[in-house]
Amino acid sequence: MIRINLLPVRAAKKKETIRQQASVAGLSVIFVLIVLGIFYFSISSKINELKESIGSEEKEISKLDKEIGEVKNVEAEKKVVLEKLNIVKQLEVNKRSHLKMLYDIAAAVPEKVWIDSLKESGQTVVITGFAAGDDIVADFMRVLEKTLVSWKIELEIAQQTEKEKVKLANFTIRLERPTETPPQSPAKPKV
Repeated sequence: MIRINLLPVRAAKKKETIRQQASVAGLSVIFVLIVLGIFYFSISSKINELKESIGSEEKEISKLDKEIGEVKNVEAEKKVVLEKLNIVKQLEVNKRSHLKMLYDIAAAVPEKVWIDSLKESGQTVVITGFAAGDDIVADFMRVLEKTLVSWKIELEIAQQTEKEKVKLANFTIRLERPTETPPQSPAKPKV
């Protein structure tokens, strides 16, 4: 019987199979590396885009923070200006009320009454002066009561004094301004 040695063919076939498997494995590894490289570069480009986007957004935020700071400064300045305007308005109101009070007192002064001083302290006005007689002081107080209707008027001192050899009535009258009640807002209708 003839024997055929198939071992070299098998060995060659086995070598060829190993070589094919090694080349397929190598190509698979190269393909996987290429796919991973493409994936890595696409992810790194997206990361760079996101970093640039974050940087631009942070710049925009800092710009808006500056604008917000400026707006807050403007609001603070507006508040200060409004407070000053309210003070000016209050001074105007006070000036008018003081002028009216002085006008009313001056209009109420009868003949033979001399006002020596007029002092205002808060809600109180103190008038000191001289009159030719006690009855003239009483007339002065009656006219003040008619003129300054809501004010509280009190005679503190009334005494006879002599000034340059003439007998006069020295008086001190206290006027108390009424306390102002703040205007009430209209009632809201219930629904």
